[in-house]
Amino acid sequence: MNTIFYKLGGSIVILFLVVLLPLGFVMWEIFHNYNQAHLKEETEEMAAQYAAMFKTMDELDVELFTDSISAETVREIVVFDQTEEIIETSGIYGFKPNDTLPTQGETGTYTDPTNNQTYFYAGKTIFDVSSDMVSIYVFSPSGIMRNSAYQVQNALLLSGLGALLLAIGFTFIFSRKLTIPLQMMEKAARQLTRGDLEAKVPVTTRDEVGSLARTMNELGRELKRYRDSRSEFFSNVSHEFRTPLSYIQGYSHALKNSLYKNQEQKEQFIHIIHDEANRMNRLIDDLFELSRMEEERFPLELELVNLGYIARKAAEKVRSSIEEKAITLVTEIDEDIPNIVGDSFRLEQIVMNLLQNAIRYTEHGTVRVKVLAEDGKVIGMVSDMGPGIASEEIPYIFERFYRIEKSRARDFGGTGLGLAIVKQLTELQYGTIDVESRDGKGTTFTLCFPEAREVDE
Repeated sequence: MNTIFYKLGGSIVILFLVVLLPLGFVMWEIFHNYNQAHLKEETEEMAAQYAAMFKTMDELDVELFTDSISAETVREIVVFDQTEEIIETSGIYGFKPNDTLPTQGETGTYTDPTNNQTYFYAGKTIFDVSSDMVSIYVFSPSGIMRNSAYQVQNALLLSGLGALLLAIGFTFIFSRKLTIPLQMMEKAARQLTRGDLEAKVPVTTRDEVGSLARTMNELGRELKRYRDSRSEFFSNVSHEFRTPLSYIQGYSHALKNSLYKNQEQKEQFIHIIHDEANRMNRLIDDLFELSRMEEERFPLELELVNLGYIARKAAEKVRSSIEEKAITLVTEIDEDIPNIVGDSFRLEQIVMNLLQNAIRYTEHGTVRVKVLAEDGKVIGMVSDMGPGIASEEIPYIFERFYRIEKSRARDFGGTGLGLAIVKQLTELQYGTIDVESRDGKGTTFTLCFPEAREVDE
């Protein structure tokens, strides 16, 4: 089965073997070399000791000593005279110093042709002797350390096997711990694709896997919010179009069938049809514009602009519309306002929208426009003395089709998309928009844009 469990587990076991096998080989070589070095050192020490002892021995004692060494140990001893003839030996007969010493010296290896046994030998000269003994050679079988080597080898094999079993167990536990959350995420993802947006993944860790689980849950919430928002959007669009369409259909039917009392009523019906058609046209334009912004297909002609100049221009355009109401328009624009990077047409659209809303919802009092520079930012404020916004409604005012005055929405003539467009346009030009309001005390919208730097010029 081609699953991440087997892939991960196999990878860890292979990695462990790649590390363990060379390590075991190196440890074996170290121990083997240590044994050989120890055997050589021990043989040389014994040769030196025997040479010192033989100084005080006669030939009979040498023979007894040699026999005892051969009987009690696995080592062999050969004593030579001045002519390199063997005086005494415990079992080595074919060894000749002249044949070996020129190539290997007083220490080396020798293979006995009679039994193919390999020895390590060490030779020492016996000084100040009264007898014919001149040199002594001690032979240690190269396999003398074989038993200890086998024990170490078995210990290495057992420890390696134990480590391998531990690695397999650890791999199983680790792989299961890692793959179970991934399998649960896969299951949740399949549920999401089938439309079950309530699927959740339990978050059991704080590492990357836990972060991925939290992201999956956030994705489910965002998809659910998007689905609900889309359903609400379609419902709102349907509602927004149904009302003007019903007006147009009803009054056009009345005109077609001459269901009006007089010419004045006929003109009234035509006027209503015209207004509702304009409302639908504005709604379509706003929807199209908002869609382009959200899909990042909205072109902006960014340049250095002065927000103070734009605010004065927008205020002059709306001044005529406030003469019909008992409203005073006040502009407070500081001198030497720094430039910002933005689209002058879209910035004016933002200010115009906020001013029109302020005028629309203010029956009497003052509408104030203020622009100032502060801490490297250019701030624009539009305040009104309207009915204000309840605190529980403030988080939703920038949503599409949200109206504060639901009962009087059509009297005010908005499409419910104005503030959503304002927010999108502001953020596309690197700015932010905030709102402060108290129910019955008016509302203030605050725009904030960073000052243009020299590199922006």
